[in-house]
Amino acid sequence: MNIEEVPTAIRRRAAQLLETVRGTEMDPTGGKARLSPQVTALFRPDMDDVAYYEFAVDLGRGDDRLTAITGRGDRDGKMGMPAGTGFIIAASKGHDHPIAHWSLDREPPSRQIAIAAEEKGSRVARVFKVDSLSYVGETEDGEMAGQTGQLPLPIEGLPEDFEKARGRISSTLVRPAQKPKDDTDPGNSKPETVNRGARPQRVKLREVESWAQLRKVYAKAFGPLLGNLARNAAPAWEIEDLVAKMGEGVMTGSTHRVALLESDAAVEISGEGARLVKIEPLDTPEGSGAVALHVADEKLAHEVSFEMHISYRSGLRETLLFFAVSETTPSDRKPDSGMNFFEE
Repeated sequence: MNIEEVPTAIRRRAAQLLETVRGTEMDPTGGKARLSPQVTALFRPDMDDVAYYEFAVDLGRGDDRLTAITGRGDRDGKMGMPAGTGFIIAASKGHDHPIAHWSLDREPPSRQIAIAAEEKGSRVARVFKVDSLSYVGETEDGEMAGQTGQLPLPIEGLPEDFEKARGRISSTLVRPAQKPKDDTDPGNSKPETVNRGARPQRVKLREVESWAQLRKVYAKAFGPLLGNLARNAAPAWEIEDLVAKMGEGVMTGSTHRVALLESDAAVEISGEGARLVKIEPLDTPEGSGAVALHVADEKLAHEVSFEMHISYRSGLRETLLFFAVSETTPSDRKPDSGMNFFEE
């Protein structure tokens, strides 16, 4: 799909991640990375709708570099790193962390799988994310066309609710049945096993014969783990929701980089705090854009809000909320304070 078809909030999340790491030690491209216009929809076996969006990241390295394709073999005995294209995988909703997986030195999983499938004379119709680092490409007929990462094996015997089992620690100790006099003379006593605490859950891995079988049992076999993943991701989504509702806090005297979703854009600042903000367009790779918000170094008696209005040539519009605070700003001066929400 084209990047313009991705929900704006998810698209912004990926663009802002790239802008946040630009020029840092986490950016191996020296600031050349930019989002590519094509995005791949990824699925999960227990979900009917799109579960993730895979953004390809152009690393600005040209087409003459060897690229890593998959951990399952090589091409003519040659493998090259780093890749020519990176990726950012963003979850469509709260079943996983907002940014579930990203890399600026590996090819997108969908491309790794597509290349591996093509070499076997197969074609990928859908891509599934089945584990943290495991992806499967499926043909139109539901057969496996290729994969990257290790396929998870179904687990039998997991508790239905991990929360109920949390804190119930069990231990197993193997020791001599009769205590020896010292370590130099352990004796011939047979060892005994001592279990303490909660009774350990009896679990075992179940072998599967095909991708079709794994897909069929996926929801039931991994349900407790998937539910726990969603619970672990919930705080991150709460922060995302609060930022969208109350705005993002920026310290006075600091500079905040904001990604633009398109290179051609008009940016305006309004609101009580607009007087504090200076906008500076930043140099970015062709096809991308960003601005720096320089917030004046002032002591504030209370946080002051401002809005950033972005109009793109394509017709897309965004309004991003912010509030400025200083180190001396109390957090309880305004009943509707954004700071109150974040400090809770």
